Order: sequence, then C-alpha cells, then structure tokens
Amino acid sequence: MSLLEAENISIEFGGLKAVQNFNLKLKDHELFSIIGPNGAGKTTIFNMLTGIYTPTSGIVKMNDVVMNGKKIHEFTHMGIARTFQNIRLFGAASVLENLTIAMQSDAKYGLFDSLLRTSKFKAREKEIKENARELLSFFELDKKESFLAKNLPYGEQRKLEIARAMATHPKVLCLDEPAAGMNPSEVEDLIGIINKIRSSYDITIILIEHHMNMVMAIADRIKVIEFGITIAEGQPDEIKNDPKVIEAYLGKEEEQYA
Repeated sequence: MSLLEAENISIEFGGLKAVQNFNLKLKDHELFSIIGPNGAGKTTIFNMLTGIYTPTSGIVKMNDVVMNGKKIHEFTHMGIARTFQNIRLFGAASVLENLTIAMQSDAKYGLFDSLLRTSKFKAREKEIKENARELLSFFELDKKESFLAKNLPYGEQRKLEIARAMATHPKVLCLDEPAAGMNPSEVEDLIGIINKIRSSYDITIILIEHHMNMVMAIADRIKVIEFGITIAEGQPDEIKNDPKVIEAYLGKEEEQYA
C-alpha cells in the first residue's frame, strides 16, 4: 500500500486536457519532485492531490482511501498539507497567530468551552501556543513571533508558510515552488530547512520547483511533465541525462543549472 497514490488521473477544462493519465506511488519518507516547463500542469496535479480539483477521470488514494470528491479539510485531516506558488499567509496576523490558526482544527474543545473560556479551553489554548512556539523555533522564527506576517522578509515568509503547513501534522507535505523569488542565499537556507524537516519528522515531501540545483540535490525521484503528459521518471542522475528531458526542459547540457 502506498502512502499517497494517483491512478491515471486526468483533468479537462472546457475540453482542454490539462493533465493526462498521471500516476504516482509515494513511498514513506521520500522526497519526490515534479518538474517541467511553465504551463506543463504541475500545479494542476497538486490541486488534484490536495482536493482543490477533482480529477475528470482516475483515482487519488491516501492510505488506500479513495479521496475523489472529498473536501479540502478532509484531505488535511487525512494528512496532506501544501504551500502555494503565491504566498497565502494571514498578512495582518502575527507570525505566532498564523500557526495557532492552523492548529485550531485539532483544538478538541467545543463552542461552549470557547464562549465560557472554561479550564479545558484555556489549557488547550496554552498547549497550542506552546506547540506553535516549538515549531517557530524549529524554523528559526521564534524571535519574530509578534511580527505581522506581511512585515517579514520574503524568505522568512516562505519559511512561515511551510511552518504553517507543518502545523497541521501532515504525513505528506506538498511544496509548490517554495524557492520562487528567492536569492541564492535564501535557496540554500531553504534546502537546509527541507533536509532538517526530513531528518526530524516522519514525513514524505512532494516538491514542484524550477531551481534545478535544488531539485537535483535533494530529490530521491523525479517525474518530468510536458503539456500534461509524463515524459520521464527516475533518479536525479537519470533525469539530468535523459535526452527527452534536456530537449523539453533542461536545455543544453551547459545551461542545465543556469
């Protein structure tokens, strides 16, 4: 049984086939990367794997449970979390509040406790804040817990978004171009954070990314998409030397990592 599995998933928009017969079997604790040119269908695949879109055909399974048609919060409950290409933090909320909000789905108290601020409510809220602060420390954001999220430097906003996804205790973390807009120093910091997550948590990661140095350095397996169709799959060394991939995406060998 695979942790997360896609069986021949396809999706159409107004007759346009955006993704065709995509297959995926995620292994525990691996880092699987999906790469391809802009418009290849990578984010559309993420949207099907996280409940934003329901495939036109094919099946998405999590721990052998069919997920087609389930709500986004049900995907989250099953252990799938994601980030987005465009940062979607609560900009007017503090760094700490961004995490405590994400943790509310596991609050374990009712409306009555919340309205009357019972001892159960207070104890759980204290626990949530403690857990949030531990996560902020892990991401080296603990000294900025009172900052508004919108006032963080760009690279730290990216880290906070990943931290917020981690706050839901995922089994599968889907990162959609987390290095987009980062400078080389920030990219190196992000690689360190991802490696730290892998070494510290029992988690599987799916990564969409255009920074090939990053992908080749940390991915266990890579799948290459072009016009919604899979054209190659394998380990990093296999992918970077595949003629079809070089022609479709990586470019001339000397330009692969520009």
